[in-house]
Amino acid sequence: MADTPACASLTIRRVDQSDAPALASLYRRAYQTAADNGFPSSMVDIEAETVSSWLERDATTILAETADDEPAGTARLLEERDVPYAERLAVHPDWQGQGVGSHLMDRLESIASEQGYDRIQLSTYTGHPFLLEWYRDRGYERTGTREITDRPYDMCSMEKSLYAPRREGVSSSR
Repeated sequence: MADTPACASLTIRRVDQSDAPALASLYRRAYQTAADNGFPSSMVDIEAETVSSWLERDATTILAETADDEPAGTARLLEERDVPYAERLAVHPDWQGQGVGSHLMDRLESIASEQGYDRIQLSTYTGHPFLLEWYRDRGYERTGTREITDRPYDMCSMEKSLYAPRREGVSSSR
């Protein structure tokens, strides 16, 4: 019998306003790991009120939870532009390296595809020790770089095709 991945025991659901404090704590913990690796972010100081205001916007935020309702990871899909944008992927340090980020990204990509989009975009840190490669391995291609003058890194834009078999009479792009 094969080992069951740790993330198989997680439940993924859409968040609501009551999740803001848990999300803020999750963001602080996850982004502190990135900051410790040379990628400082204001997310290490994020408060529940700010997260709550994000949740008021028209976006899909998902949460991976343990059987004990403890947050393991989160990600968000914005649909404000012609192409949906994945952002705020955060995995609790205790769950990093166990497939939670992949599980969350799979779900965001599925949501975007189900909404009729044919691609998805995101941005990540240039020079990160594994994120660029991780996204490339998931099928994302680099589309540009944006200089960040007040940070020791720049941001890399990436995009992935979400080709799915087209059904008769259904468009694959929005």
